[in-house]
Amino acid sequence: MRVMNYEMLCGQSILLLGKTRALNLAEFDTLLKLHKIERIDSYKDEIALIIEGRMMNPYEEGESLRLYEMQKIPIVSLEGVEKWLCQSIEPDRLLMSLKLSRNQERLVNFLQNPYITDELFFKLLKLYDWQGEGLFDNDTNRDVTAAIIGRFYVDLDRNHNVQYAMSGMAHLIERYGNRDLINTIAELTPIAKELKNPTDRSLIGVLDALALHSDTDKTILAQLINTRAELLAHREPLTLESELLSLENEAVNRVLSLNKTLSPKGADTLEKSYPQLIAGNIYLSDERFDRLIEGYARYLATNFTLTTVMQNHLSTCVDEEVLQALASNRVTEPTLLNQFFESGRFKAALASNPSLPSDKLEMLYASGESEVLSALARNIATPVEILYQLSLDQRFERLVKTNPTFGKHIQTHNIGWL
Repeated sequence: MRVMNYEMLCGQSILLLGKTRALNLAEFDTLLKLHKIERIDSYKDEIALIIEGRMMNPYEEGESLRLYEMQKIPIVSLEGVEKWLCQSIEPDRLLMSLKLSRNQERLVNFLQNPYITDELFFKLLKLYDWQGEGLFDNDTNRDVTAAIIGRFYVDLDRNHNVQYAMSGMAHLIERYGNRDLINTIAELTPIAKELKNPTDRSLIGVLDALALHSDTDKTILAQLINTRAELLAHREPLTLESELLSLENEAVNRVLSLNKTLSPKGADTLEKSYPQLIAGNIYLSDERFDRLIEGYARYLATNFTLTTVMQNHLSTCVDEEVLQALASNRVTEPTLLNQFFESGRFKAALASNPSLPSDKLEMLYASGESEVLSALARNIATPVEILYQLSLDQRFERLVKTNPTFGKHIQTHNIGWL
């Protein structure tokens, strides 16, 4: 089959064998007329193009074979023609026509059309009447929901059933959500209704995905605060911080105290109630460090925002737990790590530290100590050669297989690791 310039068909006739796909036949003919092209029902010598559509009957299949053998007229597949014709759709005229006619069947046909633009798709979706029912509660709603998922779910061929499951909508938001798509999904009548008054347990996953996605608009998040406060507290960067703090909810506040994007003001609010969590997770100013050093040094030693001055201060502690935490902290200065290494102490902590140089990790591996080897199996900086050796030991096999560095290496080199 050959590809051709369809604009050259202006003023000529074409033959369609079989049925249309993205467009119904009436829409197909209307768009042809815009280009002054006539569709005829049977072969004539003057036709300029033959199109093979879908579901050809035996007669049409025979005719297609006969015309192909003649090699007199170009034969093309339906897909290219429909894609070209859909570029001729005038969005404003179509939208007005659908608003006036309220023809839901025609609207659904366009929503299932893969060749219209996303912008037009979003506008058409606003016209759809969900009939007061859920996303999958009737056949037409199911078709529209499947069209939404199918349009934006990139690897649909490998996950075709995702179009027809509520989890598919949640996965769509998680994997392929962007501001326009998320805003559109949130405005779908069944979901907009659930945001205001949650009663449908089948939509829990969809609401959770909306709560966690970085592109979800603040106005949508505000509607979730009463039912998804803990999830909202996990968001980084944090949104609605003051609103979440005003809930004075213990579970929510604990999550906020672990959120590395909590503001200094928010940290001040929670420091008295959750000093250990604040010490270990939130950005440390000199003032906060000085306040917490007395009773919470072991938690401060795990914080990834420690300055060199803070690290040196902590290194003078006699508390073994403080020094061990400092030895495992990836932000600890190389000179300090080297001091720990040379002392021969805290081997397991050092073996877990991704900032320790590979030559020192190799030396720790040579120690053969089970606790050290276990830490090396987890460490993303452990040399792959060592991870291979550790994978042969049943004690560490599972740890190695879940190590992202080892997994990435296997995928890159495609050696068939199971």
